[in-house]
Amino acid sequence: MSTGSNVDITCECGHHFKGWLWQSANVTASPDLRGKILRGQLNLVTCPSCDRRFYVEIPFLYHDMAAREWIWVYPLQQEQQGGDAREKVQEMWEQLKSSLPDDARRVFEEEYRVLVLFGMDALVYYLQGKQLKESESLSN
Repeated sequence: MSTGSNVDITCECGHHFKGWLWQSANVTASPDLRGKILRGQLNLVTCPSCDRRFYVEIPFLYHDMAAREWIWVYPLQQEQQGGDAREKVQEMWEQLKSSLPDDARRVFEEEYRVLVLFGMDALVYYLQGKQLKESESLSN
């Protein structure tokens, strides 16, 4: 399931407004969100006062059930505290697995890849790299 909500945002011009931000994207259930990520449009807002377009960085979960990937993307500014983010993600991952029936837990433990990235650009580069590898393997 993909989740988002209207949140309070403040532009550099000082204007406060509400904007829609995604907190998670299940790209298997909502493949259009993968495209938005690759085009740099996810969590991109426009200030209604000055028309400035900017990206709002918040912790964000990218979940691809088909590729078995669970990727947390933290704001680039938090990269210095990377260990804290990785620890938090590991705790969430363990809680998720412990809530699952044995068969599902085995799938998660054996097949899922869990990553922590910093900055949405890192996720875009990761996904583009995967696409390149997939297209190379198809042409070989």
